[in-house]
Amino acid sequence: MSTYKMISMEMARYNKWQNETVFRLCDELDDRELRLERGAFFSGLFGILNHILHTDYMLMDFIERGEPPSRFDPNAQPCESYRELKMARFTLDDTIVGTMDDASTEWFDQVFSFYSKDLGRLRDRPRALFISQMFNHQTHHRSQATALLYGLGLDYGSTDLPANPLSQS
Repeated sequence: MSTYKMISMEMARYNKWQNETVFRLCDELDDRELRLERGAFFSGLFGILNHILHTDYMLMDFIERGEPPSRFDPNAQPCESYRELKMARFTLDDTIVGTMDDASTEWFDQVFSFYSKDLGRLRDRPRALFISQMFNHQTHHRSQATALLYGLGLDYGSTDLPANPLSQS
């Protein structure tokens, strides 16, 4: 098994564990508290969690098809209710775990060629790079959510990768 496949499988399970923790704590908050402007990226908890989900949808589509999204709005909110957001998150997490588990080593190494509007040039990058971007992006914004939860007096617990109870080893 390639090292990157093994890392991706572990990161998919880590992502699932961490999202379950975030949503377990958010379950203790009412809708007003979830949507309250807290001076964070994307306003507050509901906005942050919607942003992570939306970006994961875009990245998973790119990862699976090899074509970048034609349009990306970082402020898009795919879910209107907390219940819908939680269900969509857990469903997508299961999809991500299944995708990483089922993929071949060659799948991770496949190179995508695409035009980068940001850089103004053609790019050739392996699929694994975009998988790394997805996990990095999730962790980045989830840390903002955990900081807000901590500020509300909710103990988030461990975020250490080796502590993941969903790990397969």
